[in-house]
Amino acid sequence: MRSMRNHPAIQLLLTPLSWVYGLSVAFRNYLFDKGILRSFSSPIPLVVVGNLIAGGTGKTPVVAWLSAVLGSQYRLAVLSRGYGRRSLGFQLAGSQPDPRIIGDEPAELKMLLPGTLIAVDRNRRRGIRKLASGSFGPVDLILMDDGFQHRQIRPGLSIILDDATRPMRSEKLLPAGLRRESLNSLKRADLVVRTRIPGFTYPKAETGSGNFLKPVILVTGIANPQPLVDHISLTHKIIRHLSYTDHHRYTAREATFIASLCSRTSVPPYPILTTGKDYVKLIRFPELRDLGMETIPARTGIDPAVEKEIVAKIVDYVEKNRSNG
Repeated sequence: MRSMRNHPAIQLLLTPLSWVYGLSVAFRNYLFDKGILRSFSSPIPLVVVGNLIAGGTGKTPVVAWLSAVLGSQYRLAVLSRGYGRRSLGFQLAGSQPDPRIIGDEPAELKMLLPGTLIAVDRNRRRGIRKLASGSFGPVDLILMDDGFQHRQIRPGLSIILDDATRPMRSEKLLPAGLRRESLNSLKRADLVVRTRIPGFTYPKAETGSGNFLKPVILVTGIANPQPLVDHISLTHKIIRHLSYTDHHRYTAREATFIASLCSRTSVPPYPILTTGKDYVKLIRFPELRDLGMETIPARTGIDPAVEKEIVAKIVDYVEKNRSNG
């Protein structure tokens, strides 16, 4: 679908639909800006991490990083829609999170942050109220994953992520492109932060002695795998890259195929390298669990100096909110 959108003829055909879409989004935002449509204010500090692009911009690594850093100072909760889950309503991640119940990215976050309160609810207002109710203990701060377009909620602080490998200014509006809103919507954001900056996104690549490249089977189900493929290729020989769509639900047949591919290419089998949100879904298949899988460590891809500014701004916002009530 991405390659089709990039085709000039397809973009030309879809451009009138983008105009209609843009007008409808602008009108909706106007109604919220004028107070004709009402927004809900969270009773406790609420920070939204979002984007203008449909697809991955590195939100999960940023939410994980913020949770780890701010979690030492505040008791925080992460609230997500739980995209791709099969459950309904409000769900709280348990100690053994099931991506079918809470979604792959929340399950990955729980794997990375076992002590953090992580919940999913498509109805964000209900989710916020439940987390703020005291039923799960005191909560000082809620991080809402991907809620910038959710205008029914009025965040205390909005952070927009801009993927350096796919800048939002170069994207057309849906459906001709992947941009969800006009760039004028950035006026609602408190911070616009570039992610996936080359050199900051992944750990420094170091090849082994004699520049030996470790062979692996790479499995990804993410929106934009190319930057990851480029980085992995520096340290590994990718025997086969199985690229699935973002939030892909793996089937038993696919797990069997992946296992057979690993087994028939090498003895012992080549290891499987995958992302965190794919790992939490693949690990439930015994044939893959027995082979062993390695996850790829992800970073925010944000300049460290900017990271400090982000944390300082959030802390200042939370402290002011707490002092006011």
